[in-house]
Amino acid sequence: MTKRRKASKKDAPKVDRLMRFALWLGKRRRTTRIALASLNALILTAVIALALFNSFFRIRADQINLAVANALLFGTAILGLALYWLGWRLLVGFDFGERPLQVGKAGALYVLLSALIGIGALIWSLLALAEALSAP
Repeated sequence: MTKRRKASKKDAPKVDRLMRFALWLGKRRRTTRIALASLNALILTAVIALALFNSFFRIRADQINLAVANALLFGTAILGLALYWLGWRLLVGFDFGERPLQVGKAGALYVLLSALIGIGALIWSLLALAEALSAP
């Protein structure tokens, strides 16, 4: 008769940090994931809108073509809806079956990248504000 050996931590399958974050996201309530998808879409859309506003702000007022500016802002709104749809698809899902959607690596990457872009935009905005306040 052979002795049964205990399973060690080395025998357990390795799960990388991104997959652990995806599993953590999957354990959140549905309303939390919906709010997270909307917040990510809002952050990414706001970054694009701020970049557009920054480019419009540097142009003289008589050189701005209003039709192009309105089209760009309308396109930003459409892009925001597309980003919300993408976040919904990755974090919540459209299936109404017995088992809910399991958030995968793509959903975790979507959340992490939008958070990094949001933090980068915040730093960029603070640096631009400091530059504007220090100008004579």
